[in-house]
Amino acid sequence: KELRDSDILNELMSELGKAMPVLKTVLIDERDVYLSQKIKESKGNKIVAVVGAGHLSGIVKMMESDVTEDLAKYEVIPPVSPLWKTIGYAIPLIIIGAIVYIGISQGSQAASDNAIYWILANGIPSALGSAIAWGHPLTILISFIAAPFTSLTPLIGAGYVAAFVQLMLVPPKVKEFETVSVEVLKAKNWWKNRLLRILLVFILASLGSALGTYVGMFEIVKNLF
Repeated sequence: KELRDSDILNELMSELGKAMPVLKTVLIDERDVYLSQKIKESKGNKIVAVVGAGHLSGIVKMMESDVTEDLAKYEVIPPVSPLWKTIGYAIPLIIIGAIVYIGISQGSQAASDNAIYWILANGIPSALGSAIAWGHPLTILISFIAAPFTSLTPLIGAGYVAAFVQLMLVPPKVKEFETVSVEVLKAKNWWKNRLLRILLVFILASLGSALGTYVGMFEIVKNLF
């Protein structure tokens, strides 16, 4: 209920802009521009628009201005680099292909051993990252379970899963949004502020999973020969 209060929302948007200006531009400002322009272009004498509370203030400001924006730039999704796209799909193909080949050439036990190595190589560093970030015990467990599988898909990473679970289990308080722009400047506050801790869980779980991916891939590819 507190988050619906207009004064608190305005303060939160202001603090977000100070702490993470690029994030605010992408998540809030650009959407305000797009929504307000679409409302302006709508036909009819009375227009009813349902918008998120966090966008209300920005949309009102844009509606009151005479600025007309070209929405084409907001409707184009930048293409993913072909290199990163190739890497993203190559890693799972290499891992799965290598384990299958090991199973054919060396037997099912060797394939099983390599699969277990992959699970541990990914799960342990990712879970350790969540633990270092003081993640909830269930967040740590989910990090361990998710990492071996998310490393095999370019669509989602272990950090996203861990951060989502942490958000659900330990949601940040309103006052932590209000002080984040100050607390972000001190390292120790990243473990105290729940909002920053979610970000820390995301970063460390992602790093752990990335490290495990390359360690696991190196070991499995080495076992091919």
